[in-house]
Amino acid sequence: MHFEFSPDILSRLGEELIPNPDQGIMELVKNSYDADATECIVKLINTDVIGGSLIVSDNGIGMDLNAISDGWLVIGRSKKAARLPTQLGRLPVGDKGLGRLAALRQGSHVDLKTRPASEPEIEYSLSLSWEDFAQAKVVEDITFNIAKQQTQQSQGTDTIIQNLRYKLGKREIQRLARELLLLADPFGSETGFRPRLIAPGFDELEKRVQEAYFEDAEYQLSASLNDDGRAEAKLVDWKGDILFSIEDLGSYSKRETPYNTVAATLQVWIFVLGSQTFSGRERTATIEEIRNWLSTVGGVHLYHRGLRVKPYGDPGNDWLEINLSRARAADERPSTSTVIGRVIVNDPHDILTQKTDRLGFIESEKFSELRQFAIDALRWMDKERLKLAEKKRNQNKKNTRNSIEEAKTKIEQTIAALEIPQPARTQVLKVIQEYEKVKERETQILQEDVQLYRSLATAGTTAAVFAHESGKPVTLVEKAAKRIETKGKKILGEQQYIKTFDSPVGMLYKAANSLKSFARFPLYLLKRIKRRSSPVDVHAVIAEVIELFKPFLEEAKVDVRTDLTDGAPMVRGSIALLETILVNFMTNSINAFNAKDAPCENRQIVIYTELTMTHIELRFLDNGSGIKGLDLDEIWLPGRTATPGGTGLGLTIVKDSVTDLGGQVWAIAKGELGGAEFVVNLPLVRSL
Repeated sequence: MHFEFSPDILSRLGEELIPNPDQGIMELVKNSYDADATECIVKLINTDVIGGSLIVSDNGIGMDLNAISDGWLVIGRSKKAARLPTQLGRLPVGDKGLGRLAALRQGSHVDLKTRPASEPEIEYSLSLSWEDFAQAKVVEDITFNIAKQQTQQSQGTDTIIQNLRYKLGKREIQRLARELLLLADPFGSETGFRPRLIAPGFDELEKRVQEAYFEDAEYQLSASLNDDGRAEAKLVDWKGDILFSIEDLGSYSKRETPYNTVAATLQVWIFVLGSQTFSGRERTATIEEIRNWLSTVGGVHLYHRGLRVKPYGDPGNDWLEINLSRARAADERPSTSTVIGRVIVNDPHDILTQKTDRLGFIESEKFSELRQFAIDALRWMDKERLKLAEKKRNQNKKNTRNSIEEAKTKIEQTIAALEIPQPARTQVLKVIQEYEKVKERETQILQEDVQLYRSLATAGTTAAVFAHESGKPVTLVEKAAKRIETKGKKILGEQQYIKTFDSPVGMLYKAANSLKSFARFPLYLLKRIKRRSSPVDVHAVIAEVIELFKPFLEEAKVDVRTDLTDGAPMVRGSIALLETILVNFMTNSINAFNAKDAPCENRQIVIYTELTMTHIELRFLDNGSGIKGLDLDEIWLPGRTATPGGTGLGLTIVKDSVTDLGGQVWAIAKGELGGAEFVVNLPLVRSL
């Protein structure tokens, strides 16, 4: 007696292991890397519809008959015990062949053509149809014929997958292109492995990845972790001068034991994307060029044996808690959109283990310690920069106080030197004292405002932390929904699944997407770059706020319409100020639609802009319940609100923000649409 395996096991080990098509393609590309290929080409044929084809070709060492029968056709055998460096010095990243199986299951038919370096001008080939397995009782019933023939082609392997079960749109192809370009560490890799995609737009994306604006980084953080678990770090500025260094990183985090993980290296380039910073020295690129580059390759990626491991460093994957630290205190802390970096791990003894679905490593103690090493290095950098910034702030405060005292003394000396008669001198000093009292009252008011906004900032940063942490259970909800969908279709069949579970599972997906949007909301609003003063495109900010609120608006069934004047009117201020105005208006409208007497259908928000010679007028109106329970002059006072559970601070902040922009704001209780209407008048930036 012996074990036998149903063909269904191939489906479970294959189709259910790969979360998306591009991940399956990447598994085949990694096989090319293990085969010492320097070239690997991915070609997509008619993949804009279901039923297309995929070809992955490389110039690696190929496979002879034994390699095919004892390797390629064997699923589940671990190679860890026999893992040795290749001729090019690479440590193979493949393990049990499950990723390859999942990739091959993406179509109904697979052709393999391979030309071993050990047998020049010889090609081995085989074909398999997954439909044959569906008809078989057990896997062992299916046999393969491996053909051997002469060829003029050089060494390498071609894997052709036909009749794909999915289609690839523009977004999926762009994602695949990014994965291929980042796979082999383009930021200084010596592997000599450069996969390519035959698809529109790849060349442009490749050019952006390889532009490499590292010289424009303001700082570079370097940290190393040796085999004994000891780590050191240093931070240098753009001139190459060492700002801070630490020989024992564990002492910063008060560790009692060394890091219990693999040896690793961390390199992070930090950019300060502000006009003032960029004007201080010669640059190789503009701020916009660097932003575009970082949007493609930014984040801190993890490279294991020369190849990138998803999802670390992907958009939205804050595995080193960079954005979380920034949310707690934004000053002097970078975000994932202003850094590019890598954690490099060789791991010759297979201490880290990739998950079966190939997305990341198993959350073992070894991996947690590796991540903690990188987090500690980043937080050490943050702490040192914060201490330096605080020192500068305290010095500036001291200098300001000294300047005020010096100014007072100078005024008194000037009056005395002018030999002003005593009655007139007394009068002048009295006026100066009254001026000082007015300035003290102004300072007191500003201090009260600072306390108010610090409280709001605390609420905002706390919300950002909670939002970041909410991403973990949301991911679990998505995975559970995917599992239900996959199992449901297999057990019930497509039609019965649609009747029974399609709607509730669809609701789970929708709820998860909404929660992810809500989680991004606080971090989006807290971006420091938005607080810098510059000319601001009013229409661009309107568009961004509408897009930001899209999940909220869809949930509340609110239709937003804009009627904007021609051109791109600019106001002097910051994105944050204008955004604050629009966000509070939008929030008020959504709250108004929750009132008992608000319309349940045809909910509308309309945003108008009109221009005069010197100003832009922005009108924001809805068809909600209007302003009730408060006089119009009361709505701007802090703490006054007619909304149950409201803070009464939103419109106070709006008025302060409009004032800071040099404009005026007023409200209409029942506007043109029947609900509240707000009118903001702001001065335009004067053209030169």
